[in-house]
Amino acid sequence: MAIALPFAAIAQAQEGTTAEPDRIIRSNRRVIIRQSPNILRQPSIIILPYPRPETESEQVRIEFDARGNDWGAVYLNNRLVYRPHNFDRQETLYLPPGGYRLEITGVVRSDVWASGYLDLGRDSSRLVVIRFSKTEGIAVSGSPYVWIPD
Repeated sequence: MAIALPFAAIAQAQEGTTAEPDRIIRSNRRVIIRQSPNILRQPSIIILPYPRPETESEQVRIEFDARGNDWGAVYLNNRLVYRPHNFDRQETLYLPPGGYRLEITGVVRSDVWASGYLDLGRDSSRLVVIRFSKTEGIAVSGSPYVWIPD
């Protein structure tokens, strides 16, 4: 007598049988219906971070060079990015192209030495050097239109 079990998964196969998914397997005495489980496969989704991180070659290199002996602070878009003290008078940042509000102050934020806007990446220039001090003000090298003072 042959028994057929629909939708039954048999863990062990009888001797002389082969395990093939979704097929009827005939043994010497029994008929076994073997089904593989339904697995819905969805396509892989790759999520990229937004905004896309830019490589160093697409970013603009900014070098700050503090002249003199005065301590100060450099703010970009109202965020402190660099404080020159006795032994750290130079700093390098990599920024994506765009417009930035730049303020260079003394130790106290209300003591403004220079303020204005940096327009980075307008041309193919990828290096901007900013030299500043309390007495001499600010000097920016790179593109002629990168520094727009207030």
